[in-house]
Amino acid sequence: MTMVSGVSSDEFKEIVRSRTDIVRLIGENVDLHPNGRVFKGLCPFHDDHNPSFSVNPERQTYKCWSCQKGGDCFSYVMEKDAINFRETLEMLAKRAGLELPQTLRRGPDEPKDKPHLYDALEWAENEFHQCLLTTAIAERARNYLQSRGFNQATISKFKLGFHPDSWDWLLQRAKGRFDAELLVRASLAKERDGHTGFYDQFIDRVMFPIHDERGRTVAFGGRILPDSTSKVDAKYLNSSETPVFSKSRICYALDVARDAIKRTGTVMVMEGYADCVKAHQGGIHNAVATLGTALTESHVTVLKRLARKVVLIFDGDRAGIDAAEKAIPRFLAQEVDLRILTVPDGLDPDEYVDQRGGDSLLALAEEAPEAFEYQLLLLTKRFGTTTLDGRQRLLDGMLKLLTLSPGIANSMKEDLLLGRLPLRLGLSEQDVRRRLKQLRGQQQVQPRGSSERKVTAGAPSDDEGQGQVQRAIDSLQRSANGDDLLECELLQLLFTHPEKTNSVRARIGFDDFRQESLKNLLGHWFDMQDEGTEPTFGKLLSRVECPQRKRLVVWIEDQARHREITKSLTDARTLGTESADESLGRVIDRICWRRNVDAHQASKSLLVESPLETAKLTTETRTVLEQAARFHRERTAK
Repeated sequence: MTMVSGVSSDEFKEIVRSRTDIVRLIGENVDLHPNGRVFKGLCPFHDDHNPSFSVNPERQTYKCWSCQKGGDCFSYVMEKDAINFRETLEMLAKRAGLELPQTLRRGPDEPKDKPHLYDALEWAENEFHQCLLTTAIAERARNYLQSRGFNQATISKFKLGFHPDSWDWLLQRAKGRFDAELLVRASLAKERDGHTGFYDQFIDRVMFPIHDERGRTVAFGGRILPDSTSKVDAKYLNSSETPVFSKSRICYALDVARDAIKRTGTVMVMEGYADCVKAHQGGIHNAVATLGTALTESHVTVLKRLARKVVLIFDGDRAGIDAAEKAIPRFLAQEVDLRILTVPDGLDPDEYVDQRGGDSLLALAEEAPEAFEYQLLLLTKRFGTTTLDGRQRLLDGMLKLLTLSPGIANSMKEDLLLGRLPLRLGLSEQDVRRRLKQLRGQQQVQPRGSSERKVTAGAPSDDEGQGQVQRAIDSLQRSANGDDLLECELLQLLFTHPEKTNSVRARIGFDDFRQESLKNLLGHWFDMQDEGTEPTFGKLLSRVECPQRKRLVVWIEDQARHREITKSLTDARTLGTESADESLGRVIDRICWRRNVDAHQASKSLLVESPLETAKLTTETRTVLEQAARFHRERTAK
């Protein structure tokens, strides 16, 4: 590994990008073929049958002309593997044979032995698996798995294992390889009270290895054998949280389900790993599971990168229905097609697959109602609609979902949902909205200490920010907004003629842009110059971490190439076309004029509120009048 010292984080990102051949990187998963100056292939991000995916080795970017995915090596890995930028940078740096500089290494509070934890967990996985497959002591475990219907192919695919009925079986096997303290930090062992020694964490259990999105072993789930005589309480036991494992972020089996999730556009979320494994065995390859916790927003953030449709599958008993109701308000505002399925006849998914097959469960999932519709059907069954009291309780139950759903207030999704209720309940939409306002008012006056989650207004989450970027791309592609196109054209000129940055900054500021995503890119461009770095398209790609914004950068630069801006600017004198300065001048003049229009509109209120008698005109009012007159003269001259 090569150590790079004395560089900033942005410089290191650029080094990693320059050392990564994007054609080779993408070619590991996509069959690419030369096509002129680019390489073409089937897009890995959607069900592509006619090659629409293009990789440009000169620019080190990719673009799909069908689904509009695009970016550089960083965004490709982030989109493909559903991991964050930091993890992507580490992976690509390692791939390029580079060590992270000191400025990018883990902070002082983060453990430095993560690689050793991964090593110990992977070793333990192999020990458990081989014990299950080959030892006589694991005969009971093999019989148990066979009785539950797990076949050999499934056991191998998920590397199921067994920890014998011994309190130091793993500790003994680790001697000379891993010390006991490391096994404790990996949640494979525990320290005895009084610091008198150590003992294994999992005793007499069938072991389910838990992997992160990149396939690394990070934890285990253990199911006690039914005939166990060990003095343990819990039927199921998960690893404690460690530096490499957070149960609120990890989805079990996501590493093996990722391709099927992308292919189908749907992810089926089970409550337990046994249900999930059985689902895969039954042909449901897009199944994942949570780990002893309800589905969290972190889970949804990961899953919706891969699929638009999320089906939550709950046991058909009372507990399963209660869990479904609790899940709905947390995710109603999320930009996903959230469906709820409670397995019929009081069965759990494992039992249902055994009795009726995976295809039958897939058919149920296909017809699963949307979350809002599920709650409406549930409350209708509970309260009925034949009495005034029942209809009132049903209405309040549905509107309570909206009061408890973070981020849904005043959104288009709320409008769509509110449009359904009046028709179903025989009420006017005005009455429904009035009642929602009342319920929200009651919620706002809750006393301190209320358990309701409070949401800060005006502070969009990362997901909301990405949604804004996607909407910007959609708007620009439809050429719907002249202001957006004007700002986009200025960025195209900067990307293709970065030496004109000073000319732009002499007249245009950050606040002259209206479109938030485009303003963000202009800010990055100006920041690079302020930091003493010459802005370029490639450096901007390295600097921008959000895959959606990378896609926007590539789209803007593609439009510039499509319009042949670089060629037209270069050949302006010989071809008689608009020069670079003329193009910039035209765009800058239009943005400055737009600024003047805004200022004029803002000044109108002052003129309306000011006294009209000339003797009473203030200095400020006279100045505004002079500016207004000048504005109208300029408008007439245009």
